[in-house]
Amino acid sequence: MRSSAVISALALAFICLLPTAAAAQDYASWVRYSDRGDNPLIVELIRQGDLTVGLEIAAAIGLREDLEIQEIILAVGEAIDPRPQWERELILRALLASVFPASLENSELEARLRKNRDGFDFLVAGLPRFTLSLRREVIRLLGFLHPPEYVSALMSEGRRLAEVLQTQQGRLNGEQAGLTLTYLATVGRIADPEFANIVLLILQRTRHLEVAEAARSLSRSLLLVQ
Repeated sequence: MRSSAVISALALAFICLLPTAAAAQDYASWVRYSDRGDNPLIVELIRQGDLTVGLEIAAAIGLREDLEIQEIILAVGEAIDPRPQWERELILRALLASVFPASLENSELEARLRKNRDGFDFLVAGLPRFTLSLRREVIRLLGFLHPPEYVSALMSEGRRLAEVLQTQQGRLNGEQAGLTLTYLATVGRIADPEFANIVLLILQRTRHLEVAEAARSLSRSLLLVQ
């Protein structure tokens, strides 16, 4: 309890000492050279700063050498955080894009995800309640780390997408289409024939041309694996 109070006081002092206009950039410069031992202070800086500060810090974390960030993922994602959910999800998205960028080699992405397994467990469990944009980022990463419990969550996500297609008579808006295409790309990376029925269901129900083409190609490849 005392330790938590000290960290909060340090974060508040840090915020008060910096001019508002330059605060976000100053935080980012410090965060870039921090390590996991500084994670509690970083969490408090995100909590006490505004959204701009949170996004700048999230981007800077991806530049540091120590990429163990699960403590930050869990803290930002918790409902007890005073921020509204949409702000927390924006910061989480920025954090994932920064620490797990698509430009990394597959082996490096997998290594980083394994290092942050507790945080990623939280994100996978939260898929049903997240907004489409955060779900898309988490699903992208499932292509690089997919133990059985993650595969089960991914199948559930596929069934939700198929239900959306049925409800909307095959139509998708841009964000829904992007999520569905990312889902299909992740399933293609995993290449597990158990997904064949879900992919076929998406193909049967969609009226979105790009989604249909991706689902058709993937269903063929999954059937060949069988």
